[in-house]
Amino acid sequence: MAAVAAVILAAAAIAIDWSTWIELNVSIAFTVPLLFAAAARNRRLLWGLTAVLICMTFVVYSSQIPPGEFALHEKFFIDRVLSSATVLVAAIVLSAWMRLIQVIDAQSDVLAEQMERLEAINRELLHHKEEITRRNEELDLRRRAAEEASGRKTRLLRSASHDIRTPVSAINMMAEVIRRTAQNPLLAPNVPGLAERLQSNATSLAELLGEILDASSFDSGHVELRESEFAVHELLVQECHRLSPLANVKKLRLVVEPAERALRLRTDRLKFMRIVSNLTSNAIKYTERGQVTLATAVSPAGEPLIQVRDTGIGIAAGQLERIFEEYSQIPGADGSPEEGWGIGLVICRRMAKLIGANVDVESVLGEGSTFTVRLPAAARLTEPQARP
Repeated sequence: MAAVAAVILAAAAIAIDWSTWIELNVSIAFTVPLLFAAAARNRRLLWGLTAVLICMTFVVYSSQIPPGEFALHEKFFIDRVLSSATVLVAAIVLSAWMRLIQVIDAQSDVLAEQMERLEAINRELLHHKEEITRRNEELDLRRRAAEEASGRKTRLLRSASHDIRTPVSAINMMAEVIRRTAQNPLLAPNVPGLAERLQSNATSLAELLGEILDASSFDSGHVELRESEFAVHELLVQECHRLSPLANVKKLRLVVEPAERALRLRTDRLKFMRIVSNLTSNAIKYTERGQVTLATAVSPAGEPLIQVRDTGIGIAAGQLERIFEEYSQIPGADGSPEEGWGIGLVICRRMAKLIGANVDVESVLGEGSTFTVRLPAAARLTEPQARP
């Protein structure tokens, strides 16, 4: 549109110049079409109009001046020369302005392209920064987890070393006494009692090693569930037979109370057995006289219940939840700290959660404790599903 307007203005100026007096120098207004050509950003049109307008200025002048009056110093000719110079200077200035605008536009395009590249690079850097931050957080979590695992292992070894050393030393001493007794026929009646104590310490050591393996498997995360069907009463009888040496040494009775109806479960048998074993050996450990009872029952909601009751030292009401904390040692009835490394009950609760069960405790200080394993109702097999 600007180019068309420039051409129209130039044609109009030329037409007007043809019909005016010589005193009227319309060529002075010839710079107006040049402005429109410059606005159109068309340098070729600009210089074309400049050449046409300058030529037409002198063509019109030659037709306006009377014959025989032309001279280089004639005032109207000088006026036309100055007007043409003005048009030429305006064209030069406008051409320079157009070139400058083109350079600025080109630089703006380059800057815009560079800005897009910088924004893309910045987005990529931000993405890398977020990725590095995420990886650093993951590494920090892994480092803390490794430090925590290392700390747990250190506490585990430090806490278990005493309990392991005690039965090992006792086994060594019992073996030495049995060896000497075997050489002296007069001491032969003492062998059964020594053998029973030896078996008790071996069983205790096996329980400690089992707890260490359980703790290690939980820390490594390699714990798998393998469900099977089994009769609870038979498992409890087997467990009592296995732990009987521990109870016999302390002259405790180890009793199994069956439920009114045979109870069969479908769950991970090994983990269930470890829960019962830990609770039973723990009850024997903290019971000096009386008995430890393993009982089965079914709650009104149909949940299988396994109870381990003892007549031991009991636990104060304010300490009941602490017994499920790692490496906790709770004062006994006489105020002295209990021995033990305090992880068996933690393993029991973690294994119980793994098979969908829970472990609760009720206790009276100085009278005894009752630990209840409450399994989900789905773990109980009804009579049609039970196998002979």
